[in-house]
Amino acid sequence: MQHQEEIFTGKNGTAYMLRSPETKDAAQMIDYLKATAAETQFGLSYPEEMDFTVADEEDFINTYASDAGSIMISAFVGDRLIGNASLCCVMQRQKTLHRATFGMAILQEHWGQGLGKKILSELILFAKKAGYEYLELEVAACNTTAVNLYKQMGFTVYGERPRSLKLKNGEYYDEYLMILDLK
Repeated sequence: MQHQEEIFTGKNGTAYMLRSPETKDAAQMIDYLKATAAETQFGLSYPEEMDFTVADEEDFINTYASDAGSIMISAFVGDRLIGNASLCCVMQRQKTLHRATFGMAILQEHWGQGLGKKILSELILFAKKAGYEYLELEVAACNTTAVNLYKQMGFTVYGERPRSLKLKNGEYYDEYLMILDLK
């Protein structure tokens, strides 16, 4: 599904364009993904693991655009991609079609502007309209900023996965399993 263009003004007055990415954004999306992976240890990947091609990313963008149960919302400052979120069904099986999951990242220089909350609000609205009953996520337990945002938006912790993420330096991060009841 496509998210229509929308302007969101951050707390510092920055105008963010929110819209679904297009294939013309594929190369920039790869650069953005590598940048966010380099800025924080909370993601699932290191920058060097992002080895997909522009064609791969174009296919990924098109898959989301053509699926009524999935959406990607990107944030731009001018033409520069600075944030992205994607939501999809947990698994395309009859027994799990009522559950969705999402991921989101914003470049650090744009943290604290209300952008994460705005994008998450849009994802929740989409999930409800798409007929999902639950919205699920996994988050590093030590990522208190994200955990607090999710709790503020109504998510609850229903489990913890100890030592779920192992960093290059040998340190482990636990993950919270969080859920939002959309019914």
